[in-house]
Amino acid sequence: MRQATQPSERKQRAVSTRPKVRRTNAERTAIAQRKLIDAALKTLYLEGYQATTTDLVARRANVSRGAMLHHYPSRADLIMAVAEHILESQSRERRERLDALGNGPERFFGAADISWEIQKQPSTIALLEIMLASRSDRALKKRMAPLVQQMGQLREEAAARMMSSLGIDDGDSMVDVMRIHLAALRGLAIELLFTSSPEEVERSRNLLTRYEHTLVKELMGRKAKPATATKVNGATRKKATGK
Repeated sequence: MRQATQPSERKQRAVSTRPKVRRTNAERTAIAQRKLIDAALKTLYLEGYQATTTDLVARRANVSRGAMLHHYPSRADLIMAVAEHILESQSRERRERLDALGNGPERFFGAADISWEIQKQPSTIALLEIMLASRSDRALKKRMAPLVQQMGQLREEAAARMMSSLGIDDGDSMVDVMRIHLAALRGLAIELLFTSSPEEVERSRNLLTRYEHTLVKELMGRKAKPATATKVNGATRKKATGK
């Protein structure tokens, strides 16, 4: 008597008889590059720039060294790919999350919370490792220069959008607020890596938020002055003119 086939066996046979979907060369390339970038980012975060060698990244990504060199011929090529990926993904995350916010003070305060969450991500620490390494690595510094300039431009463009949302005309002060905000959050995020009391860091960040609320409300309350458009690093900003 023939034994009935169990449902699990029928399912397994059906799966095994399905034709395998062949990926295109572009798809295989994108997958391999993403694996290498993710592995390098993780290594930068966990072990630092000096430890992020091509051999270690290839092993962590489960990719052969030959395949890795095909996509990224040098360590600098890999590091730059990581930095560009981090900047692009974080900028996209900010835009998408800010789109859900309204205008006015709520948008600024919501953006501050989003910035803090992003600063605590492993990718931010990985990017800081790269930026710090570029101080002593001349070749890396040269390649990072356009990216650093882009970061400054993105900050000034964000300040211009926030000025419009808040109705603030003092462009210089708004850019300074954004710069201080980002620098302070970076420092607090670094401290989180070493402290045994993360709640104290969060308390400091809450104090920073209160200072920012006060300053922004002061800027919003100032009498608007005629503004002239100026350009800084390619980004248009408004600068109040006084007599």
